[in-house]
Amino acid sequence: MLLTKYIAENCIVSELASITKADAIKELTHLLFEKKKLQDVGTALDQVMARETVDSTGIGNGIAVPHARVSGLKSLMCAVGRHKAGIDFMSVDKKPVHLIFLVCYPPTQQTTYLNFVATIAKLLRSEENVKAMLRAPAEKDMFAVLEQISESFVSPEESYGKQMKTAPDLLKTKDAHADLILLARLQLCQEMYDTAKSGKKQLKQRIDNIRGLIEPRLLKHYDRLMKARPPALVPIEGDTCQGCFMKLPSQFAQKVRQDTEHIHTCNNCSRFIYVL
Repeated sequence: MLLTKYIAENCIVSELASITKADAIKELTHLLFEKKKLQDVGTALDQVMARETVDSTGIGNGIAVPHARVSGLKSLMCAVGRHKAGIDFMSVDKKPVHLIFLVCYPPTQQTTYLNFVATIAKLLRSEENVKAMLRAPAEKDMFAVLEQISESFVSPEESYGKQMKTAPDLLKTKDAHADLILLARLQLCQEMYDTAKSGKKQLKQRIDNIRGLIEPRLLKHYDRLMKARPPALVPIEGDTCQGCFMKLPSQFAQKVRQDTEHIHTCNNCSRFIYVL
């Protein structure tokens, strides 16, 4: 996913004035409003802050992704803030946050949001990419870095396909992480196909290519879910399934967080679930 498709250069702050998590979130939410990306700053801010009280969105490595579903939006919007000294976000690795990606998205684009966040996490897992963002002198340079690193990112299905060619027994190992990425990519492409006014032939080809890489048993369950109760793949936030919005048993939710070798499903709605 090209990150800069959803991040405008004028929605990047090279040095946040805020020194606390709450103020940084407010600063970036107001920036989206000022740049006419949001119609109702109050509602969006309340949603983001409410989500943050459930569980910290500091994902580690100096990155935080505060986010919320906001009704009335036509597309996902993101503001980026940098704080070189670092802000305490109660991150999973207990380290200060230097780059904040504040994301607001419409309820109809949950899969787009999932792929957007997954792309951020994947790209900024690289120390070099993080350093490039921190070294960039100004907003335009930060935008250029984001554009460059996301353009050079190999799509998950291409990466998985290369692995299969070099390791024929890969499917036997049940690579849960790769399968989850493929399922998310498939769901996103299907959403794009359903709403596209042009380019459907290319999207259909891409969908077919991805389907060919997914284990048949998983694909069968995915198709059943997409027919009965889409989306098929949803995250867990604060022990709550974001598909049926039912709270999962804490022990089970913890197992999903810790067990990266298996794909799990919600014990209420049967959707594929994972933790960001």
